[in-house]
Amino acid sequence: VAINIRPDANVLDVADAVNEMWPGIVAALPQGLEAVIGYDSTDYIRDAISEVIKTLVEAVVIVIVVIFLFLGSIRNSMIPAITVPLSLVGALFIMLAMGFTINLLTLLAMVLAIGMVVDDAIIVMENVHRHIEEGLSPFDASIKGGRELLGPVIAMTITLMAVYAPIGFLSGITGKLFTEFAFTLAGAVLISGIIALTLTPMMCAKLLKTT
Repeated sequence: VAINIRPDANVLDVADAVNEMWPGIVAALPQGLEAVIGYDSTDYIRDAISEVIKTLVEAVVIVIVVIFLFLGSIRNSMIPAITVPLSLVGALFIMLAMGFTINLLTLLAMVLAIGMVVDDAIIVMENVHRHIEEGLSPFDASIKGGRELLGPVIAMTITLMAVYAPIGFLSGITGKLFTEFAFTLAGAVLISGIIALTLTPMMCAKLLKTT
């Protein structure tokens, strides 16, 4: 007996439901008749998800190391590095609100988002640092630097969202497959933009020092 899932169904949930019912099905069989699950595609899917989670952790570490190598300061590197986990947590809340699950496509979206969510924070932090070098206090430099980049950061965030969000409105099987991917990625970018305009200037005021 082959079990085919609907395009909008979660194959892992279906497999878990079948495995939960399986002992009862086997117990109801006539005496002398045995049954086994000959093929379960979710074994490969679970392995793939594990590999993506491993890649996600590796990507976070690599991005943080690269930020440190280019900024040359642990204090400065902390500001954009904190953006990565916060953006991913924000994306998880968006997934929860939209009824999405953690699967291969949503994890892939998070992997791709890691390199994108730090851009806004790095730009804001560098602009604040420039004002500090010009003689402003960290607090004043954070306010001025954040205000100067308000428009560009909003424009960058909207531009990136405009690229990925329309994928979620595709129809048919393709739309069902990539809706979660598109909205998860767009949500992570949105959260990163909000963080860049709010939390990043605040951290700059507290962590950056007058040179």
